[in-house]
Amino acid sequence: MTVDTPLRAQAGLDADTLADLKRRLLAHQGELLGREGTLRARLAAEESATPNTFVAGAEGGAAAEADDEVIAMLHHDDAELNAVTAALTRLQDGQYGWCTHCGEEIGRARLLALPQAELCIACQDVLEHRGAL
Repeated sequence: MTVDTPLRAQAGLDADTLADLKRRLLAHQGELLGREGTLRARLAAEESATPNTFVAGAEGGAAAEADDEVIAMLHHDDAELNAVTAALTRLQDGQYGWCTHCGEEIGRARLLALPQAELCIACQDVLEHRGAL
């Protein structure tokens, strides 16, 4: 499907809305990068338990559990950062607002609620209920 890039870039969004969404994406990207640094510093701290550290009893278990939680948060934030970065790239390339799977408009309300959305509601529903597109 070949569609003129300037028309596709609009995806039902005016210039002010696109500018606001870009601002929100950049702010979220900054938050995620800041949180990543904080979480990595927590893991690197001396009091952080590692597989090579032996701490007896409940204290050791709690420290290892805390590390697991930080690692899970890092994985989640990394995925979120990738989604935000991809949305910014689509915005730059004039492909923002269009489903990366089916090519249809994502929808203004969805983008306002989740600016990094790359799938329309229908494709997102298929992904969540069937596990794959």
